[in-house]
Amino acid sequence: MANENTVLARLRHWADDSAPDPELLPLCLAGLDSLRARLRDGAEEDNPRVISAAAAIALYQYQLRQRLCGGALSGFKAGDLTLKSAGDPLEAAIRLRDDCLAEAAPLLRDGAFVFLTV
Repeated sequence: MANENTVLARLRHWADDSAPDPELLPLCLAGLDSLRARLRDGAEEDNPRVISAAAAIALYQYQLRQRLCGGALSGFKAGDLTLKSAGDPLEAAIRLRDDCLAEAAPLLRDGAFVFLTV
């Protein structure tokens, strides 16, 4: 069963260690909870795509909070590449969040409203 520590471990694959765990854990739990509420029937919360999406949501929330408070993480890791913050870390977090949510989309209810004709 996935939990905030599972999500935090995934987030640490992308972000440097400048963010303290006590600040990130509640954001990780909130990201996971938001996705749990949207899972389709039969979809597992332990799916790596769900964990990644929850971590990306948490990272986005952290970057947004840091932007409002005046700080930001200094880098991201993507596979073997480490991206230092030459650009806007919030923009990078937005792109990562959107990409991860797109990958997890088949596992989530989208809430789209559709008219059916009979």
